[in-house]
Amino acid sequence: MKKIFYSLILGLAFAVLLGGCEKFNDQFEGLADMTKLTNVAAYTYTLTSADYTTISSAAKAATTDPAKIALATSIGTNKFFTNSAPASEYVPYLLKTKYPYGDLGSTAMITYTLGEDQPTYLNDLRTVNILNNADYQSAWGGGNYVSAFTPTFTPAAKIPAILAAKFPTAANGLYKFVEYNYSAIDAVTDITEVSYYAYDWSTHTVTSSPYTVVSEAGWMSKDVLGSLNWFCRTYSSNNYAQVSSYNSGAINQVYMISPEINLQTAVAPLFTFNIVAGYSNADCLTVWISENFDGTEAGIGTATWTDISSNFTLPQSPSGYSVSANAGVADLTAYAGKKVRIAFRYDGDGRSAANRGTDPAKTTTYQVDNVKVSEEKVALSVASSEKQYVTYKFNGSAWVPADNTFVALQPVDYTTIGFSYISSANVPLYIPNYLGQKFPYALEGNIKTVIYKSSSNPNYSGAAQFKLTNGTWVPNSFKITRTEQFVYSNAGWLFDPTVKMVMEQSDYQLMVDYVLATPAIAKFANPQYKNEEFYYGFGSRYSNVSFRLSYRNPYFSGQAYGFPASGDAELYAASTDAAKVALLWERLKKGMEKFAQLRYPNAVAKVSGVDVYYYLTTYLYYPTGVNAGNEYHEYVFKCTGSGNPPTFEYVSDRTVN
Repeated sequence: MKKIFYSLILGLAFAVLLGGCEKFNDQFEGLADMTKLTNVAAYTYTLTSADYTTISSAAKAATTDPAKIALATSIGTNKFFTNSAPASEYVPYLLKTKYPYGDLGSTAMITYTLGEDQPTYLNDLRTVNILNNADYQSAWGGGNYVSAFTPTFTPAAKIPAILAAKFPTAANGLYKFVEYNYSAIDAVTDITEVSYYAYDWSTHTVTSSPYTVVSEAGWMSKDVLGSLNWFCRTYSSNNYAQVSSYNSGAINQVYMISPEINLQTAVAPLFTFNIVAGYSNADCLTVWISENFDGTEAGIGTATWTDISSNFTLPQSPSGYSVSANAGVADLTAYAGKKVRIAFRYDGDGRSAANRGTDPAKTTTYQVDNVKVSEEKVALSVASSEKQYVTYKFNGSAWVPADNTFVALQPVDYTTIGFSYISSANVPLYIPNYLGQKFPYALEGNIKTVIYKSSSNPNYSGAAQFKLTNGTWVPNSFKITRTEQFVYSNAGWLFDPTVKMVMEQSDYQLMVDYVLATPAIAKFANPQYKNEEFYYGFGSRYSNVSFRLSYRNPYFSGQAYGFPASGDAELYAASTDAAKVALLWERLKKGMEKFAQLRYPNAVAKVSGVDVYYYLTTYLYYPTGVNAGNEYHEYVFKCTGSGNPPTFEYVSDRTVN
């Protein structure tokens, strides 16, 4: 848009002639004396980085309000204005020291940087939502599952429900970046052993003199009657747990208790172990299970223990050691869905014969190994899977895939780029080339938001928006350059949103196209060249408004251009050329109002609380014989409301040359 600035002295003279316009731009009180001023200046300036610092310091010095201080500080830090800290409010802090000598009515066209509000989804997409086993189990129905999606168990069908469960209070417009596993081959059914617990003491510390007490990996040993322990022993490079009251000199009741075993996902778990007996002289070993043992020595006596020894057969070997063998299997189905601990309890008597009296010795040695709780299950499996990434949006009622302007980088993309993740420093270096290769047929102005892993931390991601500009994908900094007008008044420098422009060839063509597209007046446009119309008089052929009557009169040469013989009934009803021209003036006023609507479809009534006026200047050609000649003519309109189209109120018009 081309802007021009006329002397405010002329503007004042015209305003005086328009008695009905005394309130026009009355925020600039004092302009009534402009005819006496000689130093009315028109400045043009672009803010520098240092200017933002100056503005910030001056604005902070002018207030004690913490909120305003924070806004002023942001200007100095960011080096741009925002909707919260607008140029209309803060630029005057600079102008009052930069241009202190201009008279009332001086103007300053200031070019500055505006930081636009970034889309909230850029923040939404800074976390990777990695689906876990519980998500897949839920998606597969809670029974057999694999931690992946497949061609017949698709992510598109299951991810929306997973997100709905994860984010039950999601707001409309919320975005989420999701990582999931995908197998290109459907899952197959297998029978597999599921182990809930297994221990063979192979990693336990084992020493002699003294022997190492079984006390690692969550196991504990406690003699509730004496001081005997289960010890970790080794033979032929095999570790195991051993206990015996031989030479203990006391009555013993020694517990060896497992760590907590989680059977919450079990269906029919089975418990088994291997056993060796040596020099048997009594049945000293029993096996117990508890759901409420708290893991403390004091808790051994208060816990509820259930004897499950009947499930096992313990060997007898009076003259030596038996061969290691499986002791049997205990069905723990009753404990499925629970957490339990298993105890091996040894009841022995190692007192001397003199101290035992008639009681028999009980010193059988036991070696326990290969403790295992497991079950066979029918399970699903996939040979392999690969991580995939997708972006979803909550539309107010359901989670749906984000539209195709959102691009999530996939594993193959990272391989192609040569990184396992994209740092913020590498985003502008690599993503433009990536977009160029991925979207070779993208059109100018297309926008893509790229979501990517931003760190070696698997939960971190980033999002950046790019726009195809002159054939290159350019990062959107969400900063734009604007030029606004300020005017010097009795109150100092104030923001002035006034729009001033002179019509150019494209503007005249805009009105010709409007007439061509409007059935009621389309007959008044030149059908041969489509570059001029004779209702209002706009023409891009000569870039002017023509009041030439000959083109409008069917009795003259206008017929040679295909003008309809029916003519312009309203115009021909006027008896003289002067009356016809007067009618054309009225039409032009309405035509300029329509031009304002077409030229400024996003017009608003106020900017920063200030009324917005439009000074629209057209070039006018008069017909021969009626004040023949050319002139620039300015129309002033006030925007009274935004909309489609916006509304304008005629204020005035005048000749400006």
